[in-house]
Amino acid sequence: MSSSPVIDKIREKLDIVDVIREYVPALRKAGRNHKAPCPFHNEKTPSFTVSPDKQIFYCFGCNEGGDVFTFVMKIEGLTFPEAARKLALKAGVEYGDERSHAMTEADRERLELKKMLTAAAAFYHKTLFSPAGEKARLYLGERRLSKATVERFELGWAPGAGNALMEEIKAKGWSRDLAMKAGLVTEREGGRVGDTFRGRIMFPIRNQAGDTVAFGGRVLDPEAQPKYLNSPETVLFSKRRTLYGIHEALPQIRKSGRLLLLEGYMDVIGAHQHGVDWAVAPLGTALTNEHAGLIGRYAKDTIVMFDDDRAGINASVRAAEIFMEAGMYVRLASLGNGQDPDEFLNDHGREEFEKIMGEAADPLDFRMNLFFKGRKTPPGSQEKAQAIAVLLETVAKQPDEILKSEWVKSLAARFGVEEASVLKQLRKVAVQAPREMKRDVEQAVKAMPSIERGFIQLLLRDPALIETVAELEPKDFANPLARDFFAAIRAMTPEARAKASAALTAQFPEQAPLIMELAVADFGDETTAQNVTRAVRIMKRNSLKRRLAELKEAGAMTQEQFEEYNRIMTELKSSANEI
Repeated sequence: MSSSPVIDKIREKLDIVDVIREYVPALRKAGRNHKAPCPFHNEKTPSFTVSPDKQIFYCFGCNEGGDVFTFVMKIEGLTFPEAARKLALKAGVEYGDERSHAMTEADRERLELKKMLTAAAAFYHKTLFSPAGEKARLYLGERRLSKATVERFELGWAPGAGNALMEEIKAKGWSRDLAMKAGLVTEREGGRVGDTFRGRIMFPIRNQAGDTVAFGGRVLDPEAQPKYLNSPETVLFSKRRTLYGIHEALPQIRKSGRLLLLEGYMDVIGAHQHGVDWAVAPLGTALTNEHAGLIGRYAKDTIVMFDDDRAGINASVRAAEIFMEAGMYVRLASLGNGQDPDEFLNDHGREEFEKIMGEAADPLDFRMNLFFKGRKTPPGSQEKAQAIAVLLETVAKQPDEILKSEWVKSLAARFGVEEASVLKQLRKVAVQAPREMKRDVEQAVKAMPSIERGFIQLLLRDPALIETVAELEPKDFANPLARDFFAAIRAMTPEARAKASAALTAQFPEQAPLIMELAVADFGDETTAQNVTRAVRIMKRNSLKRRLAELKEAGAMTQEQFEEYNRIMTELKSSANEI
């Protein structure tokens, strides 16, 4: 966790809870801390914790943690200087020239990767308008994309043979290793390295800030596989956290508060060309909690419109459930004629398309409409029971109790059954997922005796307490980690102790997840002084007992050891009534 007068001033001006809530709207107060489903991994039971006291965050599920700068870096895919500049603007602090702030080697590499990916996008775009890109231009013309649209999304063409991009990268002075880290070149059979994308129409993938962070490529050869290929995961790019078209759509999403979630690149591009410029799409993967969190930052009215086939409908329902689990409201729409959105817009225009969006239904109505669609006779008793059991899975995942109650009424009325029966069946539906936790952190926590873990937690809550426990020594801790943490806190200056969590994390970076977990743990508001006094007495006794056991195991004692043994026995007897 970097520090400088400017960085410290930004920290003073901003509350981590307020900053994170902008990215994670579901963040709610829970005791001394705030909790929400984690924006960095998929989970149902909230394990993402933010501590206003310590100004840090920590997820007990995936072990991500840090301060406000770390959070913005991770959620936005920024370097430290980029995150600091963004937060400085928010805090009203003058950040100054970026070059005057220290950059880590990782920061410098990320900036070079962004420059390389920007250059690659320009290369592919230039190639599209070269003789080599003729077939690609014809295809885009068949899809009725205008030159202005092609330019806006910077569509390109990756040559089908050779290593044209790798040669371009070398000519610009970048190394092959950096190109591999960017996902632009790949090691092929025989250890040879070549361009990742060949013979594909290229779709630059941009983050919210407009930086090119990855690519998607579509083949023109119907025999080639896969049809679509995305860049691999990199330090700049995660499919779970990225939406295609988000940079182009953000101005209208911010202005209108609405967002349309489509299935693919061409759907988004076609929608924007027809003025539906609040459309985005996930990148060939199912919607994730991270996507929902990103959408929730900007949109209040979200409509999901995936393909009309079974896979698309199932993906729509699953997406709706993820939005619900994130505490968000969503509606589902279907074109109903088998066309893709861009095809529908080309044939019928924006007005007809908007009419269908206006008919979007909530998740339960959408599923019930599908069930009853085309039916000429009412369902039988068993068919009703089976359908209701499936639909109740959606109802059970709705966190809004008022809406859940309305859905039960609607379900009962639509199927012509007793509401009480539907309620009874709903109670049988299990929706709670098991809690996640990384094995190494879990083992580290279990290995630390509860009394020592609790004591370190007390010190992290109020590091000044270290001044009241002069009699406690590092050797009084049985657990090596607890011993090291205590010794480190004791050695800190009073100024450093005020930020003990950050200082410990910097000193023990490999133990950062465990330190964050200890720092954000909420263990009530019991009298701290009483807790500390009792903990010190117990740990001193435990330390004496361990030493006594060592002396016994040593066998024949020296005179000095025998005197120590008697002294320890006396101390243990005299302190027995103090616990």
